[in-house]
Amino acid sequence: MKVLAIGASRNIGYHASLELLKAGNTVIFQLRNVSAFDDDAEMQPFIKSGQAKLIKGDALVQDDARTTWTEANADGVPVEVVLLTVGGAAKFTLTKGFVINPPNLCTSALLNILTVIPHDVATQPKIVAVTSNGVKADSHKSIPFLAKGFYALISVPHADKLGMERVFHWSAGWPEEEWKEGDPEAHILPQGWEETLGGKPGWLKSFVVVRPAILTDGEQTDKYKVGEDIPGLWTVSRKDVGHFIASDVLKDWSKWEGKAVSVGYT
Repeated sequence: MKVLAIGASRNIGYHASLELLKAGNTVIFQLRNVSAFDDDAEMQPFIKSGQAKLIKGDALVQDDARTTWTEANADGVPVEVVLLTVGGAAKFTLTKGFVINPPNLCTSALLNILTVIPHDVATQPKIVAVTSNGVKADSHKSIPFLAKGFYALISVPHADKLGMERVFHWSAGWPEEEWKEGDPEAHILPQGWEETLGGKPGWLKSFVVVRPAILTDGEQTDKYKVGEDIPGLWTVSRKDVGHFIASDVLKDWSKWEGKAVSVGYT
């Protein structure tokens, strides 16, 4: 399997990619800094063997997304999976809680890669993207009461994740009456964004949205729960989310395809 990993220099994308490499898959990383793995003893053998390939590019620059896609497919072997796990270092402010810069980081990266991948159903790659549990109103109701205080502090990053969810909802052709969140603000999703994706909803056929609970830097436990809108999820380690993507989502695609799946500990 050939995977294009965007935003995978660390955290969830890194852990998922490393597991995929160990299983014999090829992973192509789009990196702003191609020296990101220079001192990584686990990653270096895969880079030296050519199983892991590095392409310099910024997920927020559409021309870079196009160049990355072209280079990733240049050997004639098509990319089968796009793994999008872009995230930024959040900073705490007294007025807004945690903020990211730019505020549409994840949504912009998603739009850029969806713009350049083939829209023909026969050649579409599988898309796996990470948003967050509790972003939408229905899933927010299912989180533990004591966790809602923390969720209030991450409303700015969650607005970005909601932008991603809106893009998937429209691109998948899910019923508009089921979208209860309203339109994301213009600084998250600019007016006319649908036209950049061809203007016709329902074009995206092969994807999974992964919604982790509050993320931690804990170890892999394999004791997480997964499903659609599971109540009572508190936290989950980034390693466990990466493991879920690599060992479950991509190995049992027909089970998860077209779904938004929550993952976490209860």
